[in-house]
Amino acid sequence: MMSAGRGFDQYSGSSHYRLHGQQVLVYQVVVVVVVVIVVVLVVVVVVVVVVVVVVVVVVVVVVVVVD
Repeated sequence: MMSAGRGFDQYSGSSHYRLHGQQVLVYQVVVVVVVVIVVVLVVVVVVVVVVVVVVVVVVVVVVVVVD
């Protein structure tokens, strides 16, 4: 009776681990997607900042040269 109980626990444990493995895979995919989105957003922000700085520098140079 005890061994049957242990066997049942082992099987339920293995299915639990299998489900846990799938959950970990889903979490890993979600983490990868979030990291990719954050990296893309950071790159976009950096590009926008660089463009704004370049435009400001060009405007300042043009204003100084014109004056």
